[in-house]
Amino acid sequence: MTEIKSWQSEAEDDTIAIAGELAQRLKPNDVVLLEGDLGSGKTFLVKALCRLWQTTDEAVSPTFAIMHQYRGPQPVNHFDFYRIERVEELDNLGWEEYLEMDAVTFIEWPQMIESQLDSYYKLEIRIINGKRRFTLFAS
Repeated sequence: MTEIKSWQSEAEDDTIAIAGELAQRLKPNDVVLLEGDLGSGKTFLVKALCRLWQTTDEAVSPTFAIMHQYRGPQPVNHFDFYRIERVEELDNLGWEEYLEMDAVTFIEWPQMIESQLDSYYKLEIRIINGKRRFTLFAS
């Protein structure tokens, strides 16, 4: 993994500014693996990106649904694999087909499938002394 950029966020407005930079970098068919503890801001970041890309629906956490799709000028797929226990469960969802839909795909809790991807970004979100550190890597 090659580190591309790192940001610090002290408030929601900072995270929205980070989303703005990511919105300019990301393009259709990009996959972004989101890694961070519960409450670190993974879903908040995706919500901010969906607002910037003017998707038709507001993004919500996909923890229970496992996957949400948002249509708009830049379509978004948003997965959350937190509750997935076996890779076979993901295969039944047909998750890989979504990667070919000209959408930007975000995957929360991606550890189970990272080795199955050829090319992707990884965005690590760490909370340090009450501030969030976002670090973007490319495979």
